[in-house]
Amino acid sequence: MRPTPAPSAYDRVVPERTRGSAVGLRELKKKRTRATLVDVAARLCAQQGYEQTTVDQIAAASEVSPRTFSRYFPNKEAVIGALMEETSERVAAALTRQPYDITEHEALVRAHTEVFRAAQRGEPGAMSFDRISGFLSIVNATPTLSLATFTFRPDGSTHAAGAALARRMDLPVTDPAVRVVFDTWAVLMAIALGSPGDQPGDPCSVSDRIEETFALCTRLWQPWRSEERTPSDSPGR
Repeated sequence: MRPTPAPSAYDRVVPERTRGSAVGLRELKKKRTRATLVDVAARLCAQQGYEQTTVDQIAAASEVSPRTFSRYFPNKEAVIGALMEETSERVAAALTRQPYDITEHEALVRAHTEVFRAAQRGEPGAMSFDRISGFLSIVNATPTLSLATFTFRPDGSTHAAGAALARRMDLPVTDPAVRVVFDTWAVLMAIALGSPGDQPGDPCSVSDRIEETFALCTRLWQPWRSEERTPSDSPGR
């Protein structure tokens, strides 16, 4: 019998390439499944509300089993957290593009409205309309979510935006100034979104309200009444 020839260098490389391709395809499929779950969760929450949306509904609409869902996210809150983290990352990227001759609050206004309006217009590379609409509906579902989504939390879903803001200010992320800006921003966003439980509207409408609310806030840093008036001039006195 002839001895079995040793595999050539080519023969050794091909199986490795095949295995590498298989691993790459599996990873790509996992990423697609995860993205689908996030997309579907955002769409369902926008359509029927956060509280009314269940894991079973998300799984069914994504054409996977609840067991498959659990391989990617332990619960509904986790998939919503992924949506919020993506929004924070998008805002963080937009924040780096804002000029330094404006206040940090105005930079946050511009960054958020840039992300929201890009989604509305369907710009290439923008966050999807369904994801932004779902995000806005979710954060306005309850008073707790409305404020918590934009409140300063270095290790929470807003950590990317918080870190970008700190870099812009050239301060540690734990500096009180960073927290003051972020927490006052949370209040501004809560006002712009409207009463908890209400439908916030499309991303462009929300962007308009953010700008209107910011304009009101900046006006409040000045005396509301004219210099000519005195307390005794108040109506009803």
